[in-house]
Amino acid sequence: MAEAAEAAVFGVLARLEAEKRGIRQAVEVIGIHDGGNWIDPLWEEHFGCHVRILDYYHAAEHLNDVAKAVHASDPQAVKRLADELVGLLWEGKTDLLLGRLRELSAQAGPPRENDLPSHPRKILANNVVYFEKHQGQMDYPAYRARGWPIGSGITESGVKVFGKRVKGTEQFWSVEGAEAILALRSKWLSEDEESQHYWLGVPPVKAAA
Repeated sequence: MAEAAEAAVFGVLARLEAEKRGIRQAVEVIGIHDGGNWIDPLWEEHFGCHVRILDYYHAAEHLNDVAKAVHASDPQAVKRLADELVGLLWEGKTDLLLGRLRELSAQAGPPRENDLPSHPRKILANNVVYFEKHQGQMDYPAYRARGWPIGSGITESGVKVFGKRVKGTEQFWSVEGAEAILALRSKWLSEDEESQHYWLGVPPVKAAA
């Protein structure tokens, strides 16, 4: 499935696709996300009863940003602090991690009205909120013990496969044209033989249960 619609529309389509692929019969269902604000309401509405994991690598990038905000002119200090924070993240010690982030933010002081998003005070305060919001989705030792993935790289790679078809150089699309090519691309790349039935103009025959 590929779609160029707004996020709210995509949420409905994602749920429909999940139903079609048997989500109600699945033994385990997990979701991995990068913490984007638009994802939260969609997940709660359509998949709220399932386990949700904050992408470990996105979270680690946030912590590297924190270390750079604290020690902007000292690369070695940046590495030491980043290693400390990411180590706490990897070990699932979220209480200690949040305590450390709050401490660093307090030392820098609260953001001021005219601070740019790139200002250290802003970065630190925003990351305290980010990790507080997603604390319940960072139990990485438990996820690893169950054999669950903790990164969304596979999904992001899949998105690039779709995206490069419509985002190449010297390509210009109307909304209708982009929707059409994304629909065709999704059927072509699917592993359920939908593309064959699409070109033949007949619906797939489902085996009897």
